[in-house]
Amino acid sequence: MAANVLIKDIVDALEMQFEESASYLDLDSGQVETVSREILREAEESDDDEEPDLLDWQEDEWAVAKLIVENSKRFERLPSQFDIHEWEIMREFTDTVKSSKIREELRDKIHGRGAFRAFKDALRRHRIEQDWYTFRDEALRRIAIEWCEEIGVEWK
Repeated sequence: MAANVLIKDIVDALEMQFEESASYLDLDSGQVETVSREILREAEESDDDEEPDLLDWQEDEWAVAKLIVENSKRFERLPSQFDIHEWEIMREFTDTVKSSKIREELRDKIHGRGAFRAFKDALRRHRIEQDWYTFRDEALRRIAIEWCEEIGVEWK
């Protein structure tokens, strides 16, 4: 089982998720690895001897992608941005805001087109942006801990 899985490393990966990449926990080393979906797809489709034309900075990522493909039981995919439900975290934060006026404004901002931008603009305007980031970090920490417990990984 994984050695020295740091919950902070998982939280950091959850914070930096993009559609173009995926993050995995290496159960042997306890390290979190992030690879682009494109390179991962190439690794899945390539023959063992076949290596695509890579830029120097992509070679390490290619090696990790090949490891993930060849040792699927060694790597556990972290929850994706679609598993995180950022909108739900925003709604939960809104419920914690003490000022009813600000709370109502934030509730209005999290609906409709451009909700994420409008929400963050309102946070800045009311100078509660740091409160949001603290709340969000704790929510991601809870998600990371639940995920570790779900897959049976000890963390610290």
